[in-house]
Amino acid sequence: MYDTNKIVKLIDKLPKEAVTRAKEPFHWNNCLWLPRFNKYGEVTTYESNILNLKLWLRGSELTICNSLQKFYMQNNYQAFTFNQVQEVIYNLDAYFDFDLLSAEVKKTAIAVVISENEDNTFKNWLEYKGNKPILMRNNTRIYGAHFKGTNYNIKGYDKTYQTKAESNTKLSESLIRFELEANSRHFNNRKHPIGIYTVADLINKSKFDALADELLNIYDTIKKQPIINYQDLKPKEILLLGAMKDKDSFNGLKKYHKHSFKLLRKDYSKLLSKIADIKLENSIRNKILEQINYCKNN
Repeated sequence: MYDTNKIVKLIDKLPKEAVTRAKEPFHWNNCLWLPRFNKYGEVTTYESNILNLKLWLRGSELTICNSLQKFYMQNNYQAFTFNQVQEVIYNLDAYFDFDLLSAEVKKTAIAVVISENEDNTFKNWLEYKGNKPILMRNNTRIYGAHFKGTNYNIKGYDKTYQTKAESNTKLSESLIRFELEANSRHFNNRKHPIGIYTVADLINKSKFDALADELLNIYDTIKKQPIINYQDLKPKEILLLGAMKDKDSFNGLKKYHKHSFKLLRKDYSKLLSKIADIKLENSIRNKILEQINYCKNN
């Protein structure tokens, strides 16, 4: 269920090369560290990597960033369960001569992948807490949508397309990824905090389950355009749907034709309640729930 993380650890005992600002590469904690320089030729940072994970040491602060799931299984289109998360974090901890579990978690992403298509998922998103979705593009290809807040980014996108575009890996089915990426304060600064402060919290079962429940709660909070079978609609009904869904048309009616706007909104609500494919919508939610429960219980 985890993906990208940003983890920060203050190092009490730095390697001598970092203390003296060595300008040559050196080995430390099973990694090769390369110096990075400013325009004056002074060392500012040492960088390294463990498989896909990126590491950098600036002063006494070590930062580890990137996908824990890709570090573990080289992809993030499969399920990543609680037991696997435990294994990968203990494996990563073994690289270092300090306690990784006490390191601070600055950011984490949680996600599940379901077998579905874009027409029935992110293309139907209308808003999240008053925010309209932002399209995700690769050149002219729209492959997803996301809601970006101060402390979070909620995404839904075509994982099959993205995987082919990024790594030329062809997947055998149409997969959609639903993801929440958030700063730790998103999980902690609330009435009922989840409490994601350190790496140890990431392998706390009750907190893992709470994060999984948060993902489902966010999906339920997203307002969605009902899944519609357009061949059963009359032209005027399709025009009404288009006017209400198009941002400029919606705002133009609301601002300049208030009385007509109120009547059209009522007609729009009645139409949606009549034509929505509730069975299909529930099926998609159940797929997300099934994947969440699988990650919790395995």
